[in-house]
Amino acid sequence: MKSGKFLATLLSLLMLLSLALGGCSSATDDTDSPDTNNNNPPASETPTTPTGSQLIASILAASPNITSFNTTSVIEMTIQVSGMSVRTVMTTNGQEDLSNQKAHLTTSTIMTGELESTLEMEMYLIDSIQYFKITNSDQYTGIQLNTWYKMLMDAQTQNQNWDSQTQQNDYLFSKSTLTVDGSETINGVSCWKVTITPDLEELIQYLNEQQAVDDPSSITNPADSLKNIKMTAWIAKDTSFVVKMDMSMDVVTEGQTLSLVMSISIDNINQPVTITLPPDAVNAIQLG
Repeated sequence: MKSGKFLATLLSLLMLLSLALGGCSSATDDTDSPDTNNNNPPASETPTTPTGSQLIASILAASPNITSFNTTSVIEMTIQVSGMSVRTVMTTNGQEDLSNQKAHLTTSTIMTGELESTLEMEMYLIDSIQYFKITNSDQYTGIQLNTWYKMLMDAQTQNQNWDSQTQQNDYLFSKSTLTVDGSETINGVSCWKVTITPDLEELIQYLNEQQAVDDPSSITNPADSLKNIKMTAWIAKDTSFVVKMDMSMDVVTEGQTLSLVMSISIDNINQPVTITLPPDAVNAIQLG
């Protein structure tokens, strides 16, 4: 496989993945810590530890109330196919305004292994249009560096983007089992720390939404295709918003193994956000 063609295909997947993920951030946050007596409210105000089912109901009820947030994400994928191994690390920073259907993201993607490359991109989503420019790349992508392009998003992609929080949580929590492991403080927010045991059929739908599985129908036996699943989430005690989630698993389909590690979280939830398309993107080159 030529590196340029492979990179172009991976670029398309990563763009969709970064947008569908909605609000994500790194797991290595120095502010993450167990709750201590100094952080906990007085005993009379200490929340009663909920059951897993109670917490699921609260999460699903709270998800549609998320209208804006800042996002940082780290996603690591290792693909092994046809004797070739490619490791990709994608870091994304940005902010989203779901109520006004606007988003701004910057993404850095580094590939190592059989194919080595670096790609940096900036993108805006405004209603149904996606604007993007590649600011740095050491491989041929077929498009000019530092030039704005735009694409019209189809209805499915729009739905994935603007309802991402609700969709993610429906797939991940509606039929899952949660085990409450205790309390931790994330970015100053007191949270319930939980272990997620997902429903495998729903997890496949989630991976399909994230474009992590090209053809979900190829997974005929989820128990054989989804391996080494580990999922942990941190749920804000006062709002039931999912403020952080760590996930790792192996996806085996048709002789290809994808090892996926993600750390996702959101902050500044429902705070005012201003996203304005830059003047030089107004006349972006139309693609598609």
